[in-house]
Amino acid sequence: MLKILKWVVLLLILCIGGYILAEWKMKKEIVSFLERKIPDHIDFSYDQLTINLIKGNIAFNDVAVVSLGKQTSSCEIKIDAEQLSIQGFSYWKILFQNSIYIKSLTLSKPHLNFKTCPKDPNNVVANKSNPINLLKEIYVDELIFDTGIVEIWDSKEEVELIAVESIDLSLKEVATDPSIITEYIPFTFSDYTIEIKNFKAPLGDYEKLQLTSMVINNSTIDVQNISLSTIFSKSELSNEIRYQRDHLSLMIPAVTVEHHNYIVANDSLQVNFKTLSLTEPKLEMYRDKSRLEDFKNKPLYGKLLQKLPFKVAIDSVLIKKGTIIYEEDIPNDVKAGALSFENLDASISNLSNISHTENPVKIQLEADLMGTGQFDLNWEFEVYDPQSTFLISGGLSNFNTASLNDFLVPNLRTQTTGTIDQLYFTISGNEHVATGDIKMRYEDFKFQVLNKERNGVKKVLSFIGNLFINDGSKTDKDGYRYGDIETERIKNKSFFNYLWINLQDGLLDVLTGNGKKE
Repeated sequence: MLKILKWVVLLLILCIGGYILAEWKMKKEIVSFLERKIPDHIDFSYDQLTINLIKGNIAFNDVAVVSLGKQTSSCEIKIDAEQLSIQGFSYWKILFQNSIYIKSLTLSKPHLNFKTCPKDPNNVVANKSNPINLLKEIYVDELIFDTGIVEIWDSKEEVELIAVESIDLSLKEVATDPSIITEYIPFTFSDYTIEIKNFKAPLGDYEKLQLTSMVINNSTIDVQNISLSTIFSKSELSNEIRYQRDHLSLMIPAVTVEHHNYIVANDSLQVNFKTLSLTEPKLEMYRDKSRLEDFKNKPLYGKLLQKLPFKVAIDSVLIKKGTIIYEEDIPNDVKAGALSFENLDASISNLSNISHTENPVKIQLEADLMGTGQFDLNWEFEVYDPQSTFLISGGLSNFNTASLNDFLVPNLRTQTTGTIDQLYFTISGNEHVATGDIKMRYEDFKFQVLNKERNGVKKVLSFIGNLFINDGSKTDKDGYRYGDIETERIKNKSFFNYLWINLQDGLLDVLTGNGKKE
């Protein structure tokens, strides 16, 4: 009995010793593998390495990675993490099937810090090639990025380009092999989920983008509380700029994307969305007209879509219960004048800059103008039309013109009275000229010219002006007067200025012309 016990103890000692020796050998092989396979421009360090051979688990504690970023647009990448753990490592796969299988790979509480490359084509560090060569297929059942922090800085580490307070990532069925590793995206995967909290990014020198949360999976994107705003106050922006620029505040409580996918080919990205929905967006714009006017040519929206650095194809964009407020401040020591569109519902179809797209972009919207009139618009244009042609039709009903006085009094030194019962217009044009027609049914329309202080009426000018305005009594049998539209575009102004001067030209012809349909 004692002899058997001795053999059992000896066998146990041998097993324990063999296991310890195997662990030591495995650690040595892992260290050797890392030294051989990690490229020279990457420095990988850790505080402790633990191994469980029975379960196939490997863990690196207090991991630090520094890369010069020779395979990316970043010149320096730093990663610090509490732990890098590998679970379910298959010895059978690596010994008999010449492949590496891992059940899960988890990076716990990583802090990623990227520094972008300076814009120098001769930068040796940024452009030196260092391809990764694989001899085996690698398969990870699930890759987990747990509670990470991301920071992206400019090349001088003076401006933070992107900041993410928390990011969680899960990729399923991640795989790569000697051929895939050389591709633009060096691995494949199936299902995925990304959760981001408190994202911040500057957009140039004047605006910033923020959102509180974003969840992305294979089929949907849900964004909460996204904002795009000017980083300066209105007065600060006026002090910063020489030429006129809009002060922006865009707030969107919820954005949803249905059925999204992405195509990468020849270093080009194409973004495809089935539906993009914006719930209750509120856009406020303010322009200080005391600054110099910028006379650079402003391209129309078709050309702007062409110039995007990536391809986009969105079947449908839906805007629900939106608000737009536009203010202009003339240097006249009075309150800025404002135009508003409320309860705005809009749909945009075929929003795409893919060159072979046959269908035009179509926009339909309905809104309350200044809280009273019902305004609707239908707009259609071809993105790749060389002449940037477009067709717009729309209407306005039950509009009390006195509600425009908040905008007209400070900006145009006029005020109006009367009601537009119904207005319809059609405009066709290109980037140079536009023509169209308009008809309107209205009652007791009058305007008054104000004095310089805007606290009194210039009676003579107002009287003379109203002599040329038909009060709406001389109409056709349906109560309409008609007018023609013919304008030239002011090319340093926006498309909406182009639309406004077309409507202005048509209204003037209705009010002062013979009012007959030609």
